[in-house]
Amino acid sequence: MKSSSALFALIVAPTLALAQPARVAAPASSGPAPTPAVDTANAPKITCGKPKFDFGTVTEGPDITHEFVIHNRGRGPLRITNVSTSCGCTAAVLQGAGGQNATMPTVIPAGGRGIVKATYHTNGRPGHATKIITVSSNDPVNPSFQMQLDMTVEREVDTQPDRIYLYGLKRGEAHTSSVTVLAKTGETLQVLSAAATGNVVTVTGVTPYEDPQTKRTGAIVQVDVPVTLGYGSFTDNILIKTDNPKKPEVTVPVQGEIVGPVQYNPKNLSFSPHQDMPVTVTFTAQDPEKFAIRSVESLHHLVRPSIVKTNVNGMDQYALAVYVLKNLPKDSDGKDELDVYTNDPEMPKITIDVQANK
Repeated sequence: MKSSSALFALIVAPTLALAQPARVAAPASSGPAPTPAVDTANAPKITCGKPKFDFGTVTEGPDITHEFVIHNRGRGPLRITNVSTSCGCTAAVLQGAGGQNATMPTVIPAGGRGIVKATYHTNGRPGHATKIITVSSNDPVNPSFQMQLDMTVEREVDTQPDRIYLYGLKRGEAHTSSVTVLAKTGETLQVLSAAATGNVVTVTGVTPYEDPQTKRTGAIVQVDVPVTLGYGSFTDNILIKTDNPKKPEVTVPVQGEIVGPVQYNPKNLSFSPHQDMPVTVTFTAQDPEKFAIRSVESLHHLVRPSIVKTNVNGMDQYALAVYVLKNLPKDSDGKDELDVYTNDPEMPKITIDVQANK
């Protein structure tokens, strides 16, 4: 019996061995090559002893400047490729030898230093601001090194707001706005007079005022829009005279629009030289079911207007497609006027100014 079992094993074993698949070696990994390590020990290193500077409170008008001193504390050459700022109100340059602006790229050797001159334009920018200066370099740890400027700009005579916007006013409705005029911190101010230079709006009052928080003195100027003002856009200026010797006069611009039962956009048309595409003027009426454009005329015939009538959900809607002439007359200044005639009893004629540029 044992001999029979041994004989069976000798017969079957070779057969099983032949049935086993051949073992194939696993392919080598084809993943991405490892990133070579940066030799930070011998690399450049940009630093700044005082990367933040606060100008404090400054008077609006003159530019203010600060110089940041940067160092290369590494062992390799520092290659600066760019110096940029967070907005156009700030300028920054890297200075080279002799105080001249350095060309990019510029190299600062190990142990060397450079000066970044930053300038902030205060004119027209009252209030607090924070600006960032970025130095781009080959520093492997800090390739975009940042420095910071802070400042609070104060006007000799502060107007709040510094301009008045009065859009979307309805004709026949009274509207009043006000401008608060204040001195600088720690100073006093007296408003001597205030008047509208264009006689479009009206100054109806000047009341002495003291800010309870800052203790600044000045006045509140009240501005009214006449109820008789016609439809369309308007502009004016409020001229305010003060006893401040550095700023005896300040001007507050006024812009606005009296809207009627028919509104349109754009209010003015401007064409570039040889423009082929038309400009579309859309109209919106308070009572669109009854509104219609009867005709349209070009005063100097520099443009060709066409009435576009569509029907949306059973309601007529109107627009103008306006084309400019390809060859304007040589003696023309490019100014034209579109007169749009409607069936609206309050706005039977709408005038749109046109400027065709040669």
